[in-house]
Amino acid sequence: MSELKGRAVVFETPTGDLELISKELAQRDCGDVLSLSWAEANKVFSNGASVLAVVPIHEGDERGINLIEKLRTGRPEMPVIATGPSQTPDLILRAVRAGAVEFLVQPLDPVDLGPALDRVLQTVGLRTRPGRCIAVYSAKGGLGSTTVAVNLAFALARTGADARVALVDMVVQGGDVRIFLDIRPAHTITDVAERIHSLDRHELLTFLHAYPNRVWVCADPNMPDEGEMLSGPRVGNIVQRLTHDFDYTVVDCEHTLNERTLAVLDTAHQIVVLTHLTLPAVRSLQRTLDLFARLDYPADKVNVVVNRYGSKGDLTLSDLEKVLDRPVRATLPNDYRATIDAAARGQPIQRIAPKSKIASALDELAHTVQGVDKTGGGSNSKRSRFFRR
Repeated sequence: MSELKGRAVVFETPTGDLELISKELAQRDCGDVLSLSWAEANKVFSNGASVLAVVPIHEGDERGINLIEKLRTGRPEMPVIATGPSQTPDLILRAVRAGAVEFLVQPLDPVDLGPALDRVLQTVGLRTRPGRCIAVYSAKGGLGSTTVAVNLAFALARTGADARVALVDMVVQGGDVRIFLDIRPAHTITDVAERIHSLDRHELLTFLHAYPNRVWVCADPNMPDEGEMLSGPRVGNIVQRLTHDFDYTVVDCEHTLNERTLAVLDTAHQIVVLTHLTLPAVRSLQRTLDLFARLDYPADKVNVVVNRYGSKGDLTLSDLEKVLDRPVRATLPNDYRATIDAAARGQPIQRIAPKSKIASALDELAHTVQGVDKTGGGSNSKRSRFFRR
């Protein structure tokens, strides 16, 4: 296998154990395995794509112990799983002192190997479960989609155990995520699009703006014309890659159902569709839901959410549900002071007003979109027919 793509480096390991390691890593969607001999050991120090090593140790043979010690100093970010013929206290102690973080007995048992890999992969920030994409969409501007997308991302990071969240500003002309969080990103979504197929996971993180609370921002383009270079397929590649590398990917979508937006909606596991209890907003919502039905989006993929609930409107919540013939999944209260104060300070609502009603409602929305497991289900053929029309 290619030296440059092996995520786990395995040394002098029997064929049966090597196959088991490959199988367990494949189940965790964590890449392939690079098998090296002792004579090739130095290659591990130049293979930046590798994230863990499996090294055998034996009594009377110092090669394994020496290699673990070298990895501890030369590749300190790479955890080592040591393996040995028996689980003797002396052998385990030597492995731990050399720098190993796990010790397993040969031949490897999947009952022991699986949990060990989970623990090690978590330490290097690799997920051992599928990620989820949540698209936030409103057909009309002014319904608060950026406010909801930004704060939903932080709610997901907080409510998920050690969850890592990517927040994508897909509004390529005049996106406001960077304003809401008061950031000046060094790179934008167009930079990511140009390199998406060549970046490994660590390189990808350098093209996102790291924000506290385990949220990484993929910012909108610096210039409006740059965004027009983003095609639907390129946007789909970005979202799929982020969903692969992060526990949650939240996308603030454009208000137009163009090819970019539909690429996101097709890929998303959940769609949050915002509305107000006003007639113009509800009419726009009806047209959107009709289109989603024609695209065969499952009903439980689409979450109707009433934003600024409690402000004066033309309909009641009950009226809306009757008109749509479907339930409203969530309501977000009209908490003007907390929302405006957070945006003015460039902070998420949960940090500025953690005990506010809107912060609590956002946490509930996060639990709602976490609770339904649907894969992206849009039909590409139907999408093509939509554009032809």
